[in-house]
Amino acid sequence: MKNVDTRVRYTKDVLQSALLELLKEKNIDRITVKELCDKAKINRGTFYLHYSCPYDLLLEIENAFMNEHLNFFSSYMFDSSHQKREEGMDHLNLLFKATLENKELCRVVFGPNGDYRFNERIKKQIRPEVIKHWTTELPKLNPNHLEYIFDYVFSGSMSLIFNWINDENSDISVEQLANRLDRLGHYAHLAVKEFI
Repeated sequence: MKNVDTRVRYTKDVLQSALLELLKEKNIDRITVKELCDKAKINRGTFYLHYSCPYDLLLEIENAFMNEHLNFFSSYMFDSSHQKREEGMDHLNLLFKATLENKELCRVVFGPNGDYRFNERIKKQIRPEVIKHWTTELPKLNPNHLEYIFDYVFSGSMSLIFNWINDENSDISVEQLANRLDRLGHYAHLAVKEFI
């Protein structure tokens, strides 16, 4: 049984590596099972034992990244309490360290040839908790307005992270980036109160 698990893990690893290499050159929608299998040196029958198409494989990669690194995000975002912000900084540091360790993966997945829906899936995952937090803290604010504010802050945060990933000459450390994002989130939280 252990040998079977090892073979499955090996197969999935080489397919993931092959997909990430291909995504550097072309969009996920243009990658065929045949070229993916050729790149991974895996036959198509083996591929179809695990996935129905290249997008299924990409989805598995994205889900693994989200499950491992993003679960904390909704409890952190825009909480102004000192303790929560300190905990959030620890989580942001861990997230950015994980991003650095998976830099090529993040460049590809968040890049122009990756899955444009991934960003939306992250947003969809953390939006409800953030809006719920804001609605509880600021009951006089129209929830529809909070949706717009959330979109603005989320887009800016993701842009900051993506630019950092892609800037080979950046001298901004993990800790500095976490601090900057934390400060921006904190000021966004304060700015929301101005809407009352």
